[in-house]
Amino acid sequence: MTPAIVALTCAALAQSPPAAFEVATVKLNKSGARAMGNHFDPERGTWTNTPLRVLIMNTYRIQGYQLVGGPSWLSSDTWDIEAKTEGPSTIAQKFQMLQPLLEDRFKLKVHRETREMPEYRLVIAKGGSRLREYRKEDGDTRREGTRIGRGLIDGHGSDFNGFVGFLRSELGRPVVDATGLTGKFDFKLEWVPDESQPNSGGDVPPPDATGASIFAAIQEQLGLKLEAMKGPVEMLMIDHVEKPSEN
Repeated sequence: MTPAIVALTCAALAQSPPAAFEVATVKLNKSGARAMGNHFDPERGTWTNTPLRVLIMNTYRIQGYQLVGGPSWLSSDTWDIEAKTEGPSTIAQKFQMLQPLLEDRFKLKVHRETREMPEYRLVIAKGGSRLREYRKEDGDTRREGTRIGRGLIDGHGSDFNGFVGFLRSELGRPVVDATGLTGKFDFKLEWVPDESQPNSGGDVPPPDATGASIFAAIQEQLGLKLEAMKGPVEMLMIDHVEKPSEN
């Protein structure tokens, strides 16, 4: 190996992200608070008042409907995790390092399998899409983003892929995007949530209880349509999990 190749190899190794957290503490949160959160510095990651179910979904990059099994405390108990890396790392890398941490502290064992599941296909309804393509105009001081409340999603310069992801979370089923739409849009969707749609939150009050369901609202307000179907979905099955001992 030539000196130049050796130097490049050493530089690459020096820049490799750490494979695991150097130090980590895991504690049961007994505050009774409802809010959960996280905070990240280059060499530190903190998760506060977070259920193990949410941590598993985040680190394995799955939706709630893809997680099967486990005791009830996966959702009811919440945890505080403080973890330090050996060197600088990105947020995505910290979530990757969270996986071996959960396997070690919670004795988490999982496997993946594919099941035939109900899902939705999102298509453009008859008459065409009513989404307004976003264009930044002079004097527009509004921030790009999405405002979410119970029975409301209000997008200004909102990424369409993010909207589809919201539908997956809200409906608790896979949503296959067959619209062909890409880019950013302005739109406002209001509907009356039912008990199967518990995920909306925020401080925005719900719309009038006489309003439309999310299925009718998507078609009437956005010119899109959700079609029920079945398809293969990769599931994450929990084989074993334990509560960790206090640090």
